[in-house]
Amino acid sequence: MFSLGHWIWIGIFTVLIAALLILIQKRNISGRVVQKTVFYLTVAVKLFHVSLSMKESPDGGMVINQTQLAFHLCSLMVYAVIIANFIKNEKILAKLKSFMVPCMMIGATMALLIPTEGVDPGELRVWQYMLTHAVLVFYGLYLMLVEKVDLSFDAFLNNLKLLMCVVVLAFLMNSVLMEYEPNFLFLRKPPMENLPILNLNNGWFVYFLTLAVIACSLLFLVHFPFILREKRAERGVQQRN
Repeated sequence: MFSLGHWIWIGIFTVLIAALLILIQKRNISGRVVQKTVFYLTVAVKLFHVSLSMKESPDGGMVINQTQLAFHLCSLMVYAVIIANFIKNEKILAKLKSFMVPCMMIGATMALLIPTEGVDPGELRVWQYMLTHAVLVFYGLYLMLVEKVDLSFDAFLNNLKLLMCVVVLAFLMNSVLMEYEPNFLFLRKPPMENLPILNLNNGWFVYFLTLAVIACSLLFLVHFPFILREKRAERGVQQRN
């Protein structure tokens, strides 16, 4: 982690994401165009991921490796991007996009910082992993900074509930697929060995509580500037009245 190769990946994606966000604002590219482009990119990288995750079935044919099923947070966000393109109800779409922002900002950023697939550019799986999470970070930033989706305190509470539902789903799938030792949302064990704080040195329950506190804290930090702005706006209205 944080080898020279890792820093190169992070540097390239940081420059590309910043350049794209600036270009979108300067050229006034519509949200629909951005959404469609991200949709096609996520479909492409997901198909790439599936092609790399197939294995032979004991009964013949091919199946997706059970540990690669879409129950990681970022995998679910890929499907959220795809589903968002088919939702016509603006209220539901707004809530979904609001949930996508912290999940992408936290989950995809952490995935880039903790590359569980490694950083060797000679490996196809590394390209799939890095591209997927870079696209998600970009779209999360776009929704937050350009489209300005709702990240108010009410949205925070709603997103906290949705995240709890995702955690329950991932925990159940870890249990159902226990024989394959999946680690969706890293609920079974840390994503990497020898991580500070996030380790099993003090047992699983302490690890899970630590993970939950970190997740809730990061979720709040994403929302905090917008909650603060909302409160200031409310005080401004009260003073004018």
